[in-house]
Amino acid sequence: MSLGSAAAQIRPVSDYYQFETPAHFNATLLASGFGSDQYGATHESVEVGQTITRTVGVIGRVVAYQIYNGDGYDTPVDPERTGQQFNFGRGEGGIDLRPMEGTTLRIFGGHDLGDSDAPVVDGDFSTWMGLHRLHPVNFSFTGSHYYNNGKSGGSVDFRLVTLSTAELLLMTGAGGQIWGGGQTQGVRGEGGLDLGALIRRWHLEIDVQGGYGVLHTYGIVAVSRHFDLTE
Repeated sequence: MSLGSAAAQIRPVSDYYQFETPAHFNATLLASGFGSDQYGATHESVEVGQTITRTVGVIGRVVAYQIYNGDGYDTPVDPERTGQQFNFGRGEGGIDLRPMEGTTLRIFGGHDLGDSDAPVVDGDFSTWMGLHRLHPVNFSFTGSHYYNNGKSGGSVDFRLVTLSTAELLLMTGAGGQIWGGGQTQGVRGEGGLDLGALIRRWHLEIDVQGGYGVLHTYGIVAVSRHFDLTE
């Protein structure tokens, strides 16, 4: 995540085709887990990105998924497939757009291999409001469509910066997940409270969400480490 000190401004058209000098290469390691009495899953990923211009970059990632029981918002496995635990990998590539300060739109396309074996389309959006204020607000959402089972799902989060120091950034808010399509009965969802912390020195982010929904009481924990290099 990145917090600027100026208000968000739409970038000029020239920023879309002028090469960025120096260019930036970044990488992110992520591990997360979802737990409830209805659904349990973990995943680990490595993501890399390269800027091309001030507003456009390319990104790629590989992900390993483990589904231990049940069916959740991010389950691409065909419901007719038998078995209790499923394992699969995902490779994706895409584009990273930054049309204004503090705003990103990323679009991925890729394919699953393993217990899920079909194309997938992903996207995520994040924007900061009130960057020049003491307590900026972040709005973000993700969305995916799984061709393996026809399901579409995603997450939405609103978070407020409650504390920002040279070493630590803390955020609180609310969020949830929604999904449907395929053999899912209607539209399903869940929601709860968000807590997030960024340890600036280590570029380490820890996010926790707990709430209730169709999967009963649930909890999500995600830990990520970001690396940024200037070429």
